[in-house]
Amino acid sequence: MGVGTAPELGARRSSRSRIRLIASSGVVAMTAIAAALTGAAANVHAAPVFTAPKYNMSIGKAGGAFVYPFGMAWDPTVSDSTGTEPGSLLVDDYNNYDVKRFGSDGAYMATYSSKGKKPGQFSEQPSEIAVNPTNGNFVVAFAFNGYGYAQFNNQGQFMFQVTNPVAYYAPFIGISSTGEVYLVQSTGLNKSAPNIVLMYNSSGVSMGQFGTNGTNCSKGQFGVIRGIDVDNYGNVFVNDVSNHCIQVFTSTGVFEGYFGTRAQLSANTRGMKLDKTNDVAYIADAAKEDVVAYNYTLNPTTHNLASGTWAGTIGTPGLSVGSSCGGNGELDAPRDIAVGPDGTVYVSDYACWLIDAFHPLFDTTDGAGTWFNQIPDPSQPAPLGQLTSANGVAVSQDGSTVYVADTFNQRIQEFNGPTSTTGTPGSPIQQWGSRLPTLDGPFSLDYPRGVAIDPNTGNVWVSDTRSGYIKEYTTTNSPPSAPTVTFDQDFGGEGISPGQFFYSDGITVAPGPPGDPLNFLNPETLYIPDSGIGYFQVMQDVTGAGNYQTVAEFPCGTLVEPDVFNGCTSSAVDANGNIYAADFNDGAVAEFTPTIGTNGIPTYAQTQTIMLPGSKVLGGPYGVAISGNTMYVTQSTKNSVSEFDITNPAAAVYLGSWGTKGAGNGQLNRPLGIATDGAGNVYVDDYGNGRIEVFTPPPV
Repeated sequence: MGVGTAPELGARRSSRSRIRLIASSGVVAMTAIAAALTGAAANVHAAPVFTAPKYNMSIGKAGGAFVYPFGMAWDPTVSDSTGTEPGSLLVDDYNNYDVKRFGSDGAYMATYSSKGKKPGQFSEQPSEIAVNPTNGNFVVAFAFNGYGYAQFNNQGQFMFQVTNPVAYYAPFIGISSTGEVYLVQSTGLNKSAPNIVLMYNSSGVSMGQFGTNGTNCSKGQFGVIRGIDVDNYGNVFVNDVSNHCIQVFTSTGVFEGYFGTRAQLSANTRGMKLDKTNDVAYIADAAKEDVVAYNYTLNPTTHNLASGTWAGTIGTPGLSVGSSCGGNGELDAPRDIAVGPDGTVYVSDYACWLIDAFHPLFDTTDGAGTWFNQIPDPSQPAPLGQLTSANGVAVSQDGSTVYVADTFNQRIQEFNGPTSTTGTPGSPIQQWGSRLPTLDGPFSLDYPRGVAIDPNTGNVWVSDTRSGYIKEYTTTNSPPSAPTVTFDQDFGGEGISPGQFFYSDGITVAPGPPGDPLNFLNPETLYIPDSGIGYFQVMQDVTGAGNYQTVAEFPCGTLVEPDVFNGCTSSAVDANGNIYAADFNDGAVAEFTPTIGTNGIPTYAQTQTIMLPGSKVLGGPYGVAISGNTMYVTQSTKNSVSEFDITNPAAAVYLGSWGTKGAGNGQLNRPLGIATDGAGNVYVDDYGNGRIEVFTPPPV
């Protein structure tokens, strides 16, 4: 049975108002069924004695690409052993929660910090870094932490952390040669936050802010901000993504001017860095998959901005689906820029786990803007079998095959299950997916969080969260032949209308409600919660030819600003067609009961809110699975799994909970997705430990 999952901390976008569903005239006529579905008998029964399942095995292990580059900065104070180009490159390794240093030749030098909550450790993912060119002190920003920034010296030793004022969405940061820090706060994930730049002195003391929300680049108004840097004179350059321009301010926040146009800069530009010797601004453009360059000039007397003119682009956009990470200067997900002392342009490519090095645009000897190296070489994606922030798990009914939504590695992984006869139980079989520019491409995945197995065909369905697409695949695994995966179809896309998804987490594939006429056309019904807007969609093949449309939608979960993306995250469906959805924000499982209308279209009404005894809330319920009459719910914040008897679907009975926090066998660290096989084994996505744990139920 497929199981939905929940978003990882961070990577959020604002909630939206829902467009009401209107039945499409394209839906085929259905047999009218007047009687409402009542489910199982309502007699109260004695719940069985609770016994926690026993740990069986683990599948997969924590791991990821050697470097997931997000932010970068050149440090002129620490050189590599070659000394060919004085200085070295600092890289925020986003998914590995640390900062790495590389020499100009690409050689790895050191790693600073680690994941954790102690001073100097990273409790959130580092998103950008900036270096004081005078002493090498560097500052690190975090996109989703709700506080300021951390500062280190050039040996990676922690100095201090700034926590006031709060910067909710602050993935970009700049620092001057005299130590003043400029931190972006933007509306990227919090609709109510202002678009401003926060200012701090060299000791981390607030000096105020500048900027205001708006659409006028000529008045110092900001839309979404990504990218900020400070030149040798203290001028602050700000990449205003929404308004397609680079705005320039004095060190105290007085507006000087702007350059750039909508035709030159897409609506998805990212980091920006300056070549402060040659007066060139470079902006990573994730949508166009290149780097945009501007020559800028300063007034010789005041050193304020005089002008900025488009100079060209660097990098080759990624080609077609399947050609991701081709190397030789191909850019698939450019995130940030760093500039060496000779003008070398370094570009972080988040999707390809590497940094590309280009000659500067003014280089007439080696070729203006041409590629010449990559770091590390070769790129090092996460090895097969390793998981980074995996969110979802699905298992075949015979327990032979397990699929995992390896979210931050942008892929689906297939493993041998505990009953496999074709490979070692727990060993990886194959993988597919890459964060490619064409998000509806066959194998393009953008933070997938939900995975489910079609009980009728065995096909694999994926809820590709950030792109909004629902994708179907056929897999084979018949040794000695090599395993294969074939793309079947996709539909959806990001949006808030029926048939679109804004932040879909989980996906369940099961038959429609009993009596649903569409079950005769195609027995697969897709049940998909959208945590980003607090709605649930039920999709069916209305023609029998793969034409999936939304036939029912209803609210699910309570969204509370600014803590959005906490609507229903996953679901399970019982034999009566009742939907049990994990309602994270309300600490409950919401049950929805179907009724077949006179037009043959099912409608759903919430009939029960399932909580712990005494109406005590569940601790961050994320995943839901059903085995027989037992429903399992992961409590992500309590590191446990709770069981309920749903023999009477109108009155679920709490049985008990199991699990303790830790990394040992059978222990849990923020469990998210959950699934069961035909034998009743329970598969838990142990998110914090980077593995899938299998538990065996006690003998009946």
